[in-house]
Amino acid sequence: MEKIILDSEIRKQLTKGEMKKIRNSGKTPAVLYGEKENLNLLVDTSKFNSLLSKAGHNVIISLNFPDKTSKTVLVKEIQKNVISRKISHIDFYQISMEKKIEVAVPIFLIGEAPGVKAGGVLAHIVRELKVKCLPTDIPEKITINIANLEIGHSISVKDLTIPQNVEVLHQPDQIVVNIVSPTILEEIVPGATAETAAEPEVISKGKKEEEGEEGAEGKPGEAKKEAAAPAKKEAAVSAKKEEKK
Repeated sequence: MEKIILDSEIRKQLTKGEMKKIRNSGKTPAVLYGEKENLNLLVDTSKFNSLLSKAGHNVIISLNFPDKTSKTVLVKEIQKNVISRKISHIDFYQISMEKKIEVAVPIFLIGEAPGVKAGGVLAHIVRELKVKCLPTDIPEKITINIANLEIGHSISVKDLTIPQNVEVLHQPDQIVVNIVSPTILEEIVPGATAETAAEPEVISKGKKEEEGEEGAEGKPGEAKKEAAAPAKKEAAVSAKKEEKK
């Protein structure tokens, strides 16, 4: 992978207002995380955007400084404005061309899957492949041809074509992309309805149980009345016998 040159200039700490003016002038604030120190920088926004569109996120950059020195860096993170989606800040980190580094390589799908034509749903599970290699061996992208992918079939990490000297950091059986049968909404809704309907049913049972308990408390009272009636009759009979005597 070739190096791309990008000029930069050292900047001081800026306020939010100063940051806004800098961005409006066509420059983007950046930070370089170095081996010994971190540097606050400014880079040309247009040139950086051109660099990304030409070489991608993992491009090796020779970052030049006003004192004619340079450092070899990679892009660590790009922050964008939530509304405009314009780049608002860049993080670079210094690398050694002789040391392996870990990077995320984008995965691109090509071809038309027959499983999708048959009504299946394409699930692109892993969109970036984490790899470890020397900076010069970083792949620009990993391409997967899905032209033979049927419903129920998948492509795993072990099925990918990986360049030499590149170590993949995923498990070999990790599924990258597959074709699944479409989910039928009608199969899910009745289950949810049954669960929803179950709650009123439980509540109604609870009410019946409460009513039953109240009824149970009432029944002993009725039993006492029924038990008291024979006792009154026996008392009346005894009283009549006494009068006859």
